Amino acid sequence: MRRLVIYCDGGFGNRFNALVSGLIVAKTLDLSPQIVWPVNNWCGASFGELFENELPVVDRELATYTAERERYQYFIVEDRLGLAKAWTSPLHMQTWDEVRAFTGASHDDVFYYTALIPNFIDLAARKEQVHALKLRGDITQRALGFLREASLQPGTYFGVQIRKTDFGGNGADDNNLFELLGKASNKRFFVCSDDKTVEERFKTLPNVSIYSKTAHVEKLVQGSWNEVTSDQSGRLYACNVNRSGQSVLDAVVDLLILSYSQVVQTSNSTFLQTALLMQASR
Repeated sequence: MRRLVIYCDGGFGNRFNALVSGLIVAKTLDLSPQIVWPVNNWCGASFGELFENELPVVDRELATYTAERERYQYFIVEDRLGLAKAWTSPLHMQTWDEVRAFTGASHDDVFYYTALIPNFIDLAARKEQVHALKLRGDITQRALGFLREASLQPGTYFGVQIRKTDFGGNGADDNNLFELLGKASNKRFFVCSDDKTVEERFKTLPNVSIYSKTAHVEKLVQGSWNEVTSDQSGRLYACNVNRSGQSVLDAVVDLLILSYSQVVQTSNSTFLQTALLMQASR
């Protein structure tokens, strides 16, 4: 049976989008899915540490596909390693007819990657697939336990994600948000951030709850968060992050707590969009 290799790359939000959309593509086109979930500086948690689903998963770096690059038809959004002689982005397609025409032009296995869910996948299909994915029970219980201890009822508090680190100048304006939340003393807020100092600051507000993490994202090398670094596959990015397995697990607890809130749109991060998708799918 022809395979769809679903390459899950980047942080959890990016990987979740690739996973959800890839499984939908595989099911719709009757392809056999193989999930590639590398444990690396982008995401130090394995698939099995995050999900309960029994799915075909391998831990491989992108660079290891160089030797077999000729085996695939590439349905990807970027090709920094030059694997493909030609490739097409799923984000440039609007209908399933376009997708079928593209994949039908080859008998090769399909190599699939996108950090965003393509427009040809409708909301109903997204919600169905997200609902089918099961985060590990201990992760879910940590989130629900936090809500009980903080006396936060789902839908009654506002969720604020303050993305900093790799977002640089595009990150949320935490100074403005601190002032706004401080003035809204009659409302309850849950605040989460990839920056420990931001969380410590907002924790001083009496109407703000913070989930106490055991690990935060760290820098891969010395320098700024946007220092150009090389990942395990040799790709260069202006993104100096090293997300340990524990920091990813803690972040997913944040993600679940956020998904039970009235989410405040503070950025275009895939993390925040994943929270909204989980909420809609619940």
